[in-house]
Amino acid sequence: MLTTARLALTAALALSLAPAAAAPMQPGRWELSMTVDQDGKPVTAPAGRECVTQKDIDDGTKTLPRPGGTCTLTNVQRTADRATYDLACTQDVLQMRGRADVKFAADAYDGKVDLIVTGKDNASLHVAMTLNARRVGECTK
Repeated sequence: MLTTARLALTAALALSLAPAAAAPMQPGRWELSMTVDQDGKPVTAPAGRECVTQKDIDDGTKTLPRPGGTCTLTNVQRTADRATYDLACTQDVLQMRGRADVKFAADAYDGKVDLIVTGKDNASLHVAMTLNARRVGECTK
């Protein structure tokens, strides 16, 4: 059975740090904060950082937040300041299906990802992730 700690850790470590983006997003170093809520028990993951390039931004879906593993995004809808989409992902023995709703600007974004996570024992859990990110500077490569 999936435990809260394992599920939160898996989600926190596996979620892409790159923000949802359209043309206004700025390349640079981004910091993501995330809270994972399973059955009313929120767990805040340590903040993570990632460099986002203009090439990443120009790709239509590369910068949309998603759990790690192999993911398929469908029903992607974008406006000037928002992206919504369905996702289905596989990571090790976990199957994840859900919906994301992300609001973004040039230097920040926030959003929610609602997932049903199923383990190899077919036990399913509802997991809600709240995302907050901001651009913190230039990339230092």
